[in-house]
Amino acid sequence: MEIRKKLMQLTFLFCVFCAMSLARSSSYGKNTTDFAEHIHHQRASSTGMVPTSSKCAGLNNESGHCEHLKRCLSHEYGSNFTLAINHSCVIDQTYTGICCSRHGNETRTNSMVDEDFVDTLPQIAASDDKKENEVRIVWSGEHRTTTSRPKNPALRGCGTTLKSQSKLVGGRPADPTKWPWMVALLTTNNAYYCGGVLVTDRHVLTAAHCVYRFGPQDIKVRLGEYDFATSEETRAVDFTISEIRIHRDFILDTFANDIAIVKLYLPTVFNSYIWPVCLPPIGQTFEYKDAVITGWGARYYGGSYSPVLMEVEVPVWPQSKCTSSFARRIANTTICAGAYNGGGDACQGDSGGPLLHQLANGRWVNIGIVSWGIRCGEPGRPGIYTRVNSYLDWIFENAVF
Repeated sequence: MEIRKKLMQLTFLFCVFCAMSLARSSSYGKNTTDFAEHIHHQRASSTGMVPTSSKCAGLNNESGHCEHLKRCLSHEYGSNFTLAINHSCVIDQTYTGICCSRHGNETRTNSMVDEDFVDTLPQIAASDDKKENEVRIVWSGEHRTTTSRPKNPALRGCGTTLKSQSKLVGGRPADPTKWPWMVALLTTNNAYYCGGVLVTDRHVLTAAHCVYRFGPQDIKVRLGEYDFATSEETRAVDFTISEIRIHRDFILDTFANDIAIVKLYLPTVFNSYIWPVCLPPIGQTFEYKDAVITGWGARYYGGSYSPVLMEVEVPVWPQSKCTSSFARRIANTTICAGAYNGGGDACQGDSGGPLLHQLANGRWVNIGIVSWGIRCGEPGRPGIYTRVNSYLDWIFENAVF
């Protein structure tokens, strides 16, 4: 019980910086009953073994080992969220961890940790005003402070790709390795119907309206996909699903709190085509910032889905201008984006996919989830997206299961 209590306290630290969730909707009852019946599966690595830790510099530059957050019970980390983030590291060049000092590990016994219950946490990117060389990251015992990006994909960190940045409705085909966190939700007949993004090696962020009708047995997740018309692609990998979690206050009639997390039955292995995106910094509105939409949806209203992953650049609207463009109230938990004169927009089939923004430090963050809109690319009618940094508390709470 003590270990579970400590884990809950660590998870809670991720929540205290975020707004509280809205009141429970009466429409949630049925969904809760359905999902409560699904079996919770413990996590296992792709090799069936717990990843090995590596040496690193911990608190006060003390010698330590890179451990999963759930296995490091250092009191200093447990009371200081920022400190924990600044001592992040990578285990086996694949898993996100915390540099746990020997002092913090001395009180940990084998009986305190379930060796099979190991999860990586979603990662929040540093804000625009924090350059990459100001973020203390330890890679396999080596302290890197250079601003140059490592070429090895296993040493990149979240929200980075191997392609440098150079448009869905009014869009253009994306590069195959440019958006490695892009996820395709498929029916059991391999038909694409919604998008999503990878936020850990086992969790996909998507829209609630994409999954609220389904159980884990009804859909599957494809990672590493680019062109559905090409059957020769070997990088795409399909995963079955162990659980679906929908925001408790999702309302289908209004698309309020349109956010969900899908858990893969087994963790994926990161590579050049499969990589997690960063979550956005807390408190930023991103108004007037440039953003990118990616997806396999229709290129115009009523059109067929694109077999090739598409991308389109759009500006983020100020909330006041967005509100005046619709007859209904636009909640602050949503974000608006689209070409002011029409043309650049998400469309049918892009639901659940990301609205991305690149920070000054080069990392891509998922600032929005494609939710709803009036037709596609209408002048003066931006697309409406779930504002991701309004739900960071909920994401962390539900991506550690």
